[in-house]
Amino acid sequence: MFYTMIWLLMALLLALWSAAAWLLHTLAQWSGAQAGGMSGLPAQLGSLPAPDWLSPWLPPGAQESWSAVLTSFNPLFESMLAFAPALSGLLVPAIWLVWAVGAVLLVALGLGSTVLIRLARSRMGTIAVNYRPLARH
Repeated sequence: MFYTMIWLLMALLLALWSAAAWLLHTLAQWSGAQAGGMSGLPAQLGSLPAPDWLSPWLPPGAQESWSAVLTSFNPLFESMLAFAPALSGLLVPAIWLVWAVGAVLLVALGLGSTVLIRLARSRMGTIAVNYRPLARH
């Protein structure tokens, strides 16, 4: 019964690990594909107004200062968007390499747990065989 519980737990953990890797893989491919369509987005970020509920709490020149800061980062954002497809091409193999290492570690954990249970059962068997109750006088 312990073996079944351990291997069901390992199968569940491996399924969750695989789903997380698949989701990250899909997200990496999608973000690389969408990077080309976002080329004008950093320039538009500087023109976003502050929310109405936040405006009374901001100092008088805060919106203009924030717009200037975002505008100064536009070249950095644009260069990051230009490299996004290449980075997603490198990220996908790295995701699956990390998945493989994690999967091997999960299988090793399952095997180690199985060996520990087997050793514990054999020790309990030798203890039960060598056990002699104390004689009552």
